[in-house]
Amino acid sequence: MEVTSFNFLYMLEMLLPAIGLCIPLKKRKHGMGKAMAIIIVGTCLLGVLPIFYIKYYGTEMQQGILWVESVILMFVWFVLIWAILIFSIYFCTESSIYEAMYIFALSYGVEHIFYCIRVLVEHFTGGIIGNKHPLVYIPCLAGSFLLAYFWFAKGTVYEGKYPIGAISATTTSVVLMGIVWGLSIVMDYLGYAHIHSIYAILCCLFILTNQREQMKRETERIEFSQKEQLWEKTKLRYEMSKESIAVVNQHYHDMKHQLMILSTMSDEDKRKAKLQDMESKIAAYDAVVRTGNEYLDTVLTEKKLTCQSNQISMSCIADGSQLAFMDELDLYTLFGNALDNAIEANRKISNVHERWISVQIQNKKGILLVEIVNPYEGSLVYDSNHMPVTSKQDTGSHGFGTKSMKNIVEHYGGQMVIKTEQNKYLLRMIFQNPHGR
Repeated sequence: MEVTSFNFLYMLEMLLPAIGLCIPLKKRKHGMGKAMAIIIVGTCLLGVLPIFYIKYYGTEMQQGILWVESVILMFVWFVLIWAILIFSIYFCTESSIYEAMYIFALSYGVEHIFYCIRVLVEHFTGGIIGNKHPLVYIPCLAGSFLLAYFWFAKGTVYEGKYPIGAISATTTSVVLMGIVWGLSIVMDYLGYAHIHSIYAILCCLFILTNQREQMKRETERIEFSQKEQLWEKTKLRYEMSKESIAVVNQHYHDMKHQLMILSTMSDEDKRKAKLQDMESKIAAYDAVVRTGNEYLDTVLTEKKLTCQSNQISMSCIADGSQLAFMDELDLYTLFGNALDNAIEANRKISNVHERWISVQIQNKKGILLVEIVNPYEGSLVYDSNHMPVTSKQDTGSHGFGTKSMKNIVEHYGGQMVIKTEQNKYLLRMIFQNPHGR
């Protein structure tokens, strides 16, 4: 009975930090059910093992007989628990088997820290408080979960996965955890568990801290790469947009000359054909926005043309000169992303007469206020940074657009607020004394 309870307790000790590490990860379909089934079946197998364990470890082992067989049995017992946890992680989360092994190694490191704390408490209290005493055991169980989730998982998971960049480093961590486990068994057998516990705590903390910082650096690398790609796409779109506006302006100048020709043209059919051609060109020129800022004009005109093709009414009351302090590509990225989101929201509205976008840029007593409003159906879900979560499948790139907007606004000392009210989506950007920068 004692060995059986030991099996279940060790399983619990390993399970809690593993749960903490897996909570922020993306889950497979029916993953929780599969993981529970593996744990239940595995726990039943653990209940059978004590029969063999007692036979060898409880009798022959005490007499020094069949020592090798007893060690093998102990190793099998550990491997079974590890396998249960690894496959539970694999079937529950969207992780490869390698990633599941890595997550397990991390959970073992967390568990071992608190196991060593319990061993040290038992040693320094002279056995008065045993390592399974509720006074120390329950806080250590809770501590293992809290450390795994709040300190490690919440700060390292990126888009539902651990950003494991360097294979050699993660493999080294798994190997080091294995060495710590092996030394733990040997030192416990030799009666020096308390000595081992001190350097084991330091070793596990070092490995976990190292991995945590490495993942943060990997996340920064991924985000920088995404920013770079977005920046290149934005530059390309900006150049194409400038060329398009230049073509429209050229048509405008051409029409001046065509009007002079029309006044002298006697053939009525040719005159009508020429007028129809001019009407189509004038429609395009109607989309040209003049705000007093050529960079802002470029992006607003591009998006207004897109609105026309999607039967979206776009109104603009803007003093573009107020945004002269902003870099041209920052300006294009900021308004390009904001208007793309507004256009996308309008496309979901079936009644074309209810599609509209309002853009306002004005300075009120030294405070620059930028507002982009559009109709919106549904409700917003916000992330931990109070930013709306994208409804698109490609969360990596689309979600990054909102982050990019927020970064640009904050770079210029502004604030960005997004909210919905009365079926309207409101994006508000506030810059205090922008020309004083």
